[in-house]
Amino acid sequence: MSSVLRRLRGVFAKPPPRTRTRIDHLSGRHDLEEVVAKFKKLSRWTHFRRNNVPYEKTVRRLAYHQQFALIEDLLEHQKQYVARSSDKFAGRLIGLYGKAGMFEHARKLFDEMPGLTRQPSLVHLNALLAACVDSKKFDEVDEIFRLLPEKLSLDIDVCTYNTVIKGYCVMGDLDSALSLLDEMENKGIKPNLISWNTLLEASYGKGRLSEGEKIWDLMVSKNVTPSVRSYNPRLRGVLLQNRVADAVKLLDEMRDKGIEADTHSYNAFIVGCCRNGDLDEAKNWYWRLMESKCNADRVTVSALVPLLCEKGDYELAHRLCIEAMDQKLLRGTDTLQRVVDFLVRESKVELATEIVEHGKAKKTPYNLKLPRAA
Repeated sequence: MSSVLRRLRGVFAKPPPRTRTRIDHLSGRHDLEEVVAKFKKLSRWTHFRRNNVPYEKTVRRLAYHQQFALIEDLLEHQKQYVARSSDKFAGRLIGLYGKAGMFEHARKLFDEMPGLTRQPSLVHLNALLAACVDSKKFDEVDEIFRLLPEKLSLDIDVCTYNTVIKGYCVMGDLDSALSLLDEMENKGIKPNLISWNTLLEASYGKGRLSEGEKIWDLMVSKNVTPSVRSYNPRLRGVLLQNRVADAVKLLDEMRDKGIEADTHSYNAFIVGCCRNGDLDEAKNWYWRLMESKCNADRVTVSALVPLLCEKGDYELAHRLCIEAMDQKLLRGTDTLQRVVDFLVRESKVELATEIVEHGKAKKTPYNLKLPRAA
């Protein structure tokens, strides 16, 4: 038995106060088969199974590497715990199959519920609908939504409707999504903030500003209080039309209502400025983001770095690349490699070298290559 496994057994002999050590341990493994093997051992412990994070993190990692057989191996192993767990546990497994794009496995597990001494519940149905949407099996959404609740004698709720609304919105069928609002009210189900925010994202976020404004007015007429997640797609929609002054007024309106802007709010301005090639204003909003104590994310870096390189601000581009690696903001190495290549072409070999070496020194190294200078 490895020393690592012995230490883990010691840790899990009694429930620990926190689970971060276990999660970090799993996320740092390179051998994916070993990750699954250790995950199975850890899942014997009830307190481990109650934590959704390692499940999400491990399945996402396996899916990224397209290890679908390992995902099936891991989740099939968890079925033995369905009978002794809450409905949420089986719902989680169904949902994880969906997030991995394995809808057929999600449906199979749903259908197997009675054999696992667990009758299908609304939690399972909602998870199955979410798996449809996440797997982009949109043709299945309507059938499941319309037929299964009656067949299984399940009373659908606002979560059910929100998932179907999201499915229609992802398909680009905003009219069908909006039609569900009347259906919900006719059944005595009140749309919640998630319902409205999903519709706002599908309208404003896609540049359909006039429709977004109608949905906003309807939401306000229902006495629903907007959140920062309501304002963010509205900001993006306004900025898509280069109405910067109107977007700033919205930011002021948020502040007056006690709604704090978040990373996504500032990113709306940063992306808009970068789209217009206005580096000075993009940097201005970046510094405002930093001063607000919000954190830069993948969108921030992906928008800013190419323009920084194009406009010759190599130092800030270099800094953002280093921070992106430290905070694991970027998926893959494409953006970083393009920066390295660009810096070498511009004779900024020292900065490029620092990025490459910094990537090599990470616990999970970044496979960056330093091209030969011309």
